[in-house]
Amino acid sequence: MKRLVIALLLAIGLAANLHAQSWPSKPVRMVIPYPAGGAIDVSGRRLVEDLGVELGQSIVVENRSGANGIIATDHVAKSVPDGYTFLFSTLAAHAGNAWTMKTLPYHPINDFAPVTVINTVPLLLVVHPSFPAETVPDIIRLAMKKPGEINYASFGTGGMAHLAGAQLELLAGVKMTHVPYTGGAPALAALLGGHVHCFFSGINSALPHVKAGRLRAVAVSGPTRSKALPDVPSVAETFLNYEAGVSPAVWFPARTSHPVIDRMYAAIVKVINTPKFRQAAERDGEGDPSGITPAKMADLVKSDIERYAALMKAAGIHRE
Repeated sequence: MKRLVIALLLAIGLAANLHAQSWPSKPVRMVIPYPAGGAIDVSGRRLVEDLGVELGQSIVVENRSGANGIIATDHVAKSVPDGYTFLFSTLAAHAGNAWTMKTLPYHPINDFAPVTVINTVPLLLVVHPSFPAETVPDIIRLAMKKPGEINYASFGTGGMAHLAGAQLELLAGVKMTHVPYTGGAPALAALLGGHVHCFFSGINSALPHVKAGRLRAVAVSGPTRSKALPDVPSVAETFLNYEAGVSPAVWFPARTSHPVIDRMYAAIVKVINTPKFRQAAERDGEGDPSGITPAKMADLVKSDIERYAALMKAAGIHRE
């Protein structure tokens, strides 16, 4: 019996290695939980430009927006763990949903196999040109005069744009109104149309509108100014401890074989460290490549769930 068990284990290991050696033998799907045109979509599409070349197969981008990313995330969690479907989302959304929702159709840790974090994309606080505020102190003064009347868009309840606004409210001691949308692109469209006053947008998707004069950049959410907008101050110049950003990351469904995870990890790290990727990320105001190991990413997801839960409790963000 013992020999039979050993033989079975060896056979399973051999099959996994053979699968990894032949993987991928067909196109791979990248599932993004937000509409096309938002900050995460921009980051994901930049990654797959060369990731497909590195893997020797095309990567098909599939945008499945809705329910603050839960629809797409659940789809990946329940996909066959063969390496042909992976999730491209953010640490904040993944961890945030674990707190904001009383029940999830998946487990944020047990149902996924982390691969790596790409980088960190600072948020850019932008306003419509008609809005009478050019600085963070201007927005705070308006919010103090008109409690609850200044509204800010987000790409979903509990997402980083929501947390960025909530954190500003906490530090400034003001009350604004949160208006959630199904993604960064719809939120930007609402701001461009004058339907909301401000939005903590992913810097990469807001930059073209700022340069064209359609939006005004007020501040970046990182601890320092962005190289892409050196004249725009950081929120931290007003509130020392302020920092917010989205970290795009990759997950496979749980039970995906370790050799496939390792190969995907190695391919991503190679792509994000190329001069081409680094230069494009810097041009769009994004941070340096991360490329942490799957094990470190797993630890980071766990700690982020705890960290965002504490922030949401302090901000009074309740479970739905």
